[in-house]
Amino acid sequence: MLEIKAISKDENWGEDDNDFYIQFQVYVGVPNIKFSSNLLTFDVVSPTRLSEILETSIIEVGHGYLIMNDFNINTINATIKGIMKNCKSNDYDTYLEKLSKYFRLQD
Repeated sequence: MLEIKAISKDENWGEDDNDFYIQFQVYVGVPNIKFSSNLLTFDVVSPTRLSEILETSIIEVGHGYLIMNDFNINTINATIKGIMKNCKSNDYDTYLEKLSKYFRLQD
């Protein structure tokens, strides 16, 4: 079983409200073990910013991206919790493996 220990973010906004790229770091670990955690990362990107990213690269792999038109932290938090619930497993490694299909697992 895993729980969210902490979430941090680094925001990068363009000139318009629909131009954003936000990097999230989610620390997950075993409940009741203070310093037990693994780092999962993902980026929330607007279609506008994604279009700008694709101007400078030939292809962008979608692993670890959440794409949304309007930034809403409540929607993001609900999405993270939903993914955690759907990936739930009693086995630690299996749980992390399932989560790594949505998020980038950092060593």
